[in-house]
Amino acid sequence: MRKKEDFYEDNFYEDGEEIDLMDLVFTLLRRWKLIGLVALPIFGMGVFFALTRPTVYKTDMTMMISSGRNFNASSLDGGELSVNQKLATTYAEIAKSNAILKNVIKKYDLETTLKTLQNEVSIAPVKDTELLQLTYKNSDPALAAAVTNEIGNEFMLKVREVMNFQNIKVVEAAEIPREVLPKRRGAILIISLILSGMTGCMVAFIVEFFFCKLRKPKDIEKILGASMLGMVPDFKFSLVDGGKNEQ
Repeated sequence: MRKKEDFYEDNFYEDGEEIDLMDLVFTLLRRWKLIGLVALPIFGMGVFFALTRPTVYKTDMTMMISSGRNFNASSLDGGELSVNQKLATTYAEIAKSNAILKNVIKKYDLETTLKTLQNEVSIAPVKDTELLQLTYKNSDPALAAAVTNEIGNEFMLKVREVMNFQNIKVVEAAEIPREVLPKRRGAILIISLILSGMTGCMVAFIVEFFFCKLRKPKDIEKILGASMLGMVPDFKFSLVDGGKNEQ
């Protein structure tokens, strides 16, 4: 059976990189309770968040932007297309303006703030096209479709008021969605598990860094600046039996 001093000689007098790796492993093993105390609450919050994810529906409305001139497909050149694409980018900001969203909130008596609605509404030009896609998410599918169409209508009225002509056409109105958005509970649980483990290990290493007690022979050598000659084993001596039970 190997003695305790043999363990120290084999494990603490090898290559420096191996010692550092073993130190990390031993630190994690020593601090497993601390790691668990830190990781469990974080993972518990992740589980709670995953289980309480609300049911959300998403609706889309597609509109086409033109410069206001009358044209047909054969007369549409690259310059006209470029102008229309720039208009789509500009109109994307108008559609989320305070004036438009305030009217929508008032009409449907939405229990939300203007800032929240701005975050829930997404409008952006479709790449390399004249199309503008308006997206809105809500837990009520019918309300989601109604709000999306209303924002689109208010947007077209606002553009007509500002530009004095109608250059936006609805390509596809929003319909009541039937499928909910994926809740991604598995991904949330995996991320929370990884995050909780990393946080627990980080706290353990920080505590270990400020731990001032001596554990290994090399700690004593660093302080004294001298090599260790040997190890004194632990033993017990009893005066009753004359040292027969010495260990």
